[in-house]
Amino acid sequence: MVTKQEFIKDKKYLKLNEDGDFVIDYNSKIDIIDFHTHMSNVLPGKIVNPNIEGNQLKYETLPDMKDMDLSVPYWRKINPDEKKKGIISVIKFSLEGYKIFKDMANGGTYENCFKSQKDNMIKTNVVLPLSTKKSDRSMEALRLAKDYPNRFIAFCSVHPHDTEMKEKIYKYKTLGFKGLKLKITDMELKDDFKPLIELFKACYEVGFPVLLHTGSLTHIKRENTSNLMWKLLKSTKVEIFGKLLKELPSDFKFVFGHSGIAEYKLVAEYLKEFPSSYAELSCQSEDSIKYLINEVGYERLLYGSDWPALPQAITLSRVLLATEKNEDARSHILYKNAKDLLNI
Repeated sequence: MVTKQEFIKDKKYLKLNEDGDFVIDYNSKIDIIDFHTHMSNVLPGKIVNPNIEGNQLKYETLPDMKDMDLSVPYWRKINPDEKKKGIISVIKFSLEGYKIFKDMANGGTYENCFKSQKDNMIKTNVVLPLSTKKSDRSMEALRLAKDYPNRFIAFCSVHPHDTEMKEKIYKYKTLGFKGLKLKITDMELKDDFKPLIELFKACYEVGFPVLLHTGSLTHIKRENTSNLMWKLLKSTKVEIFGKLLKELPSDFKFVFGHSGIAEYKLVAEYLKEFPSSYAELSCQSEDSIKYLINEVGYERLLYGSDWPALPQAITLSRVLLATEKNEDARSHILYKNAKDLLNI
């Protein structure tokens, strides 16, 4: 069994803190904006008070050390023959998602957040609520930003089927939100993207950049899945959002969350086609970040971690590796691009 200590021996920019968590190993001082984070009270389900102390994060999305591979997006060793057939696979997939959200809600507290910010030299977290049709978590995110204006920037989250969608977008702009975050699938929309396009247009009217979870697992073979499982795995594929951008103004600011995970090369093609789009880098590897820099430059790439789902240090260490010979690229990805996009 590989231990964390053994794992980080040859991993530049990574070390362990006193709690055994991954933290950044970097001495130069730099302002960092983490463009993709959440907190206890901005997640679906029961609201969890972020003031709770003593809750530990397990990072349920992080692979076991024996399965870790930081050279690939999402850092998991790939098994192309993996099988996901039958209702058991669907149930397991759903339970894994529930465990992730439960861990995020349990561990995404002020105490853990501020410690992670300190350990990793993060100046500001962009907090992204995850709202559903029946549960709007936007005001919880704004409360964080009002309580700690130097530590948090709040995005809102409005479901496209919300009957007050447009009114909320205009209201949230006046309240001080800086953009919109959404995680939605073609299955949830039932392949009717008109409400989502209308939501995007409302965001465009008020000047909100929009960040969506994008990307699917591309290594699993179609013949190794059931029809339902295949739809679940492909329900946020990058192609969906690339096609939607054709329906919007050319200067609409869209952010591909996670840079499409394993579909980062397709994200690069859309960034070329849509010059006002951005890629947020959580889950990406050193090589995939270098690929994006080489293909589209560094002026539209944003550092993000997906904390508390994942440690802030992991993707941060990948950005540092990918920009070792380019300080200008490093500063742009870690904070300058975020400041320009958010006008701060």
